[in-house]
Amino acid sequence: MTPFSYQRGETISIALDAVTGDPLTVTAISAVMKSVPPGRTGVPDGAPVTATFSISPRAAVGDIPPGWTLTIDAVTSSMLTAGNYLADARLEVAGGVIVTEPVAIRIKPSVTP
Repeated sequence: MTPFSYQRGETISIALDAVTGDPLTVTAISAVMKSVPPGRTGVPDGAPVTATFSISPRAAVGDIPPGWTLTIDAVTSSMLTAGNYLADARLEVAGGVIVTEPVAIRIKPSVTP
C-alpha cells in the first residue's frame, strides 16, 4: 500500500468515496489515525488514537462520486511525530457497520515550523 505523504504541520485531507449505495443512508461516520511503531506494518491492538479526522460530506461532481472529505487540521498535524500511520473510517449504514480498509499515511518532518 503506497502511503499518502504529508509534511508535519500540513493539513491532511483524504477523500472517502461512496462507491456503492446511497451516501444519505449513512447515519454516522467517524475516522481516526493511529501510529505504526517502527519496524511494524500494522497498528497493535489497543494502540491509542493519534488524531481524529473532521468529516464533511461531498457532493458528486462530474466523474467524482459523492462521499466525504476527511481532514486533520494543520495545528493537529504539527503535533504529530514524523513517521508512519494508518487510518480508517467507520460508517453506520442501515443498522450495520462498515469499516473501510486502512490507508497508510506518512508524516515527514518539515523544515518550516
